[in-house]
Amino acid sequence: MQTVRIFIISAAILAGAVIGIAQTSEPAPVPMQAATPALVPDAKQQAEMAENIKELQELKVQNDEILKQQQAALEALDDLQREADQMRIYSKRG
Repeated sequence: MQTVRIFIISAAILAGAVIGIAQTSEPAPVPMQAATPALVPDAKQQAEMAENIKELQELKVQNDEILKQQQAALEALDDLQREADQMRIYSKRG
């Protein structure tokens, strides 16, 4: 009777160990499907892309013009600041 009890307890411990090891082992890798080939854009998509590129180029030109105007305004403000500083200096001397 004791040998049967020992056998059952040993079997339960062994089964628990096997289940524990099975749960911690890495899962089998999932096979990946082959990548689909890149779709070639049709004529409509190419025309839209060309139009978008043209619009972006126009926006870039407009932005460059705005930046030039802002740079000129900053330089004018710097000149005004220098002139104001000189007037303060001269007004203190006189």
